[in-house]
This record gives sequence, structure tokens and C-alpha cells, in this order.
Amino acid sequence: MQEVGDEVFNCIDEANAIINDVKAHVAEIVISSKLVSSATKIYLNIRTIESATCCVQVTGRGFKIVSSQYDTIDEEPALGSDGEPEEEEIFETPYALLDKISPRYVESFGNKLCQQLRQLQQMRTEFHEEDEEEDEDE
Repeated sequence: MQEVGDEVFNCIDEANAIINDVKAHVAEIVISSKLVSSATKIYLNIRTIESATCCVQVTGRGFKIVSSQYDTIDEEPALGSDGEPEEEEIFETPYALLDKISPRYVESFGNKLCQQLRQLQQMRTEFHEEDEEEDEDE
């Protein structure tokens, strides 16, 4: 395992937490069964809501897209529109990565948040109504 500050980075635990956290906002996200993981890195295959696929390397440094195909690491860096190799982009969070590659991720995340807020509001309303009924009974 890799030390990150005072915390120990556990790739399997981190990958499972990421999967559980974002699975509602992607079409598919799984740990790669073909690429070899280690104590310091693991690979996730992601298919966005828009059906774009990528393979992402997860390390203590962050999240890096290593290919546009599942279970693959591109040997040569992608070329930009100017024909020059693109600069390696490492995202600090899975949310930043998804925000970059999946326009509908933001919409999905926002809809889920609104749904949770509505549920909270409904619970508060029901709780408040119960309090009022108890006050009337006394």
C-alpha cells in the first residue's frame, strides 16, 4: 500500500468506494479483470451515459485516462489537434474526470441531488405533521 499523507491508499477499497459512489451516474463501471492491479494502482473500465468507453488508472496521485477502450493501456500518448502529444491529465477526483468526459454526468448527479433534497423535505414535512398531531393530543 502507498502512503498518501497520513493515510494509507488501498486500491481495492478505493476502487469499490468509487464504483459505489458513481455507479448511478454512468452506464457501467467495473474493475478491469485483464489489467494487472497492484497495491499502488488499479484500473477501472467506465462506460458513460453517452456510451463512450475508457480505461482509467487510479493511483494515490489521482485518476488518469489510459485508453478509450476497456482493459487497454495506450502505448503512445494521444495527439492533440496540433499533432503534438497531449499533456497527461490527472484528475483529483472521479467527479472531475466524469465531468470532463460525460456531459450527462452533471445532469444525472444534479437530478439525484434534487431527488434526495425532495425526500428530505418530505421527511421534514411528515415529521413536522407528527409533531403537530402530538401537540393536539396533549
